[in-house]
Formats: sequence, structure tokens, C-alpha cells
Amino acid sequence: MKDRGGHDPHRDWTRHDGLHGDAVEALARAVLARVADRAGVLPDAPSPEFLESFCTLLVSGDAVAAGNLLRARTARRQSYAQVADGILGSAARLLGRKWDSDALSFAEVSVAITQILRLNQAYARRPVPVTRAGAPRVGVFAALPGQAHSLGVVLAAEAFRQSGWQIELLLNRPERDVVEAISRLRPEVVGLTVSVEDRPGRLSPLVHALNRLPYRVPVLLGGTGAATVAPALPIGQHVRVVTDIVSALNAV
Repeated sequence: MKDRGGHDPHRDWTRHDGLHGDAVEALARAVLARVADRAGVLPDAPSPEFLESFCTLLVSGDAVAAGNLLRARTARRQSYAQVADGILGSAARLLGRKWDSDALSFAEVSVAITQILRLNQAYARRPVPVTRAGAPRVGVFAALPGQAHSLGVVLAAEAFRQSGWQIELLLNRPERDVVEAISRLRPEVVGLTVSVEDRPGRLSPLVHALNRLPYRVPVLLGGTGAATVAPALPIGQHVRVVTDIVSALNAV
């Protein structure tokens, strides 16, 4: 199934014979459930009409309009982060119900999932910092601003979490934020994505920055443009092209 841009969301990190159909949708549902669980009791709960409008914007992929609506709804509230969390959680629950009733397709929900997570990082509570206590394996997964498709890296991050990893997921974040997270966490793997629609050289500055770190981090590169882009990346970092989530998990 393709989205409105003609892109098949199953082909970002999840293509070929490693992970298909029901498994991909199960990961997407797990991501929705993770956000939905954060919806607590709000002092001023959003109306059904507001949630319908908000979800329509999420499904359309209009991140600017959705962000403006969320910001307007939380403005001047002392607990704006809690309110934003509650709205995003409520939206995730509504999207899940619409998906269950076939009012929305997987492709439509996949667009909304990515927008929800981007808004979460921009307007809601910051994620709990990943720590190395207890020795779980740590990874950083990221999509840079302007990258055409990031659902695949979202689903890959969820698959790694379900396999016991602690994952810092950064969406629509500049190279400096990604490098800062990697410098702080010293992860055992970095997951990046690139599609055939991304401009050539989009990842080169980030890989250059990683090359300047005093240690090397294995980089897993997924997405429809990975095989083409990888050979042109700066030499230094170990960059491995992965065609699906299963091969990514097996690589580490």
C-alpha cells in the first residue's frame, strides 16, 4: 500500500524478506500504544472536534499546521508539556481506533505516527535520558530535517526496544543534535535512514562529524537509497547497509 506521495512505507528498513505485513503493522501499533499510554487525566481535556481536526492534520502530514494547533492549544499553560503529552496520547488512541475500524489505512496512520513523534520532541515532555546503568545495550536512531521518509527508522527503533535495547530516537533533528547524543551516550550502534528522494550528500556532514569523534560507532544505514548513498559517504566510519530490520538486529 502506498501513501499519497506514492511511497510504500514497507520499503523503508522493512523491505525484502526480513520483515513483512503483520510484523510491520505490529511494530507500528506498538509505537502508537507507547504514545497513547502517556495520555493521563488532563485538567482541560481536548474536545472530540479538536482531536478530529488535529488527527486530520497528522494524517495529511502537515507538520506545520499540526504544530501550530498544538502550540495554540498549550500556550500560556503552566503544565504545557503535560497538556501536549495528553493531546498526543489522545490523538494516538483515536488514530488506533480509526485504524481498527478501517477508517484509516496503514499508510495514512504511518504518516501520522511520524508526525506525532516529531511533535513529541518539539512540544511535549523531553524523553527520559538514556543511561548506561544496568548494562542494556544502547543505540541512537535518527532522521535529519528534510529527509523524505522516516517511518522505517521509527519502526526499527521500536524493534530494537522490543529486543531489549535502550534507544534514543531523534526525528527531524540537525546533525549537531545527533552528534551530541552520540557523544553523550557512546552507543553501540547508530541507525540512519536515507531514501531515493533525499538529496545527494545529505548524510555526508553527519558522517564527517562522526569521523571526528575519538571512537568509532557502527552505523546501520537503511532505506531505499542506502545502497546508492553508502559508497559515497566519507571513509572512516563503519557504515553497513541493511535491507530490513531483521538484518539490522542480526548485524549487532
